[in-house]
Amino acid sequence: MRHRLNQKGMTLIEIVIVLGIVGILAGSSIVFIGHIRYANTKKAAEKIDSALDKLQVQTISKTGIPYLYIYQLDDGYYMKVLQEDLTAFDSAKLTDDAAKLCNQDTVISITTPTETIAVSGMDYAKVAYTKSALFATDITSIQIQGNVDFRIKLVKETGKHFVE
Repeated sequence: MRHRLNQKGMTLIEIVIVLGIVGILAGSSIVFIGHIRYANTKKAAEKIDSALDKLQVQTISKTGIPYLYIYQLDDGYYMKVLQEDLTAFDSAKLTDDAAKLCNQDTVISITTPTETIAVSGMDYAKVAYTKSALFATDITSIQIQGNVDFRIKLVKETGKHFVE
């Protein structure tokens, strides 16, 4: 007598192997998403740090005082350099055609000697230098908070800044 084996189904070993592969892929994608968020905050800190360097050089070398504005719109945070000293949020000037820093998953806030303020809605951060390359504003640090937090410390007395 010959028995024919039914070979239409999957064996238990095959199911275990497939579940193992799916588990490995799911685990690695979660780790990858964490790295993307880390890169988002790191890139935002690097962009602001670089913009501060350029702003300092611009202030010293050109007439007038440029201002760096960091602000939030519906789809994320932006920064823009303007020659105007805005006293209130101006949606005609602070638009999404500026350099995008990061998305809404990140929170950017500024610290002054008296308080910490989140940059959101109609609030914005304004940074400027004097002609002698010192900070003209009272901001002592800019925090970028996400999976990993970065802080750009601004030293008013020397005009230097560094990322922590």
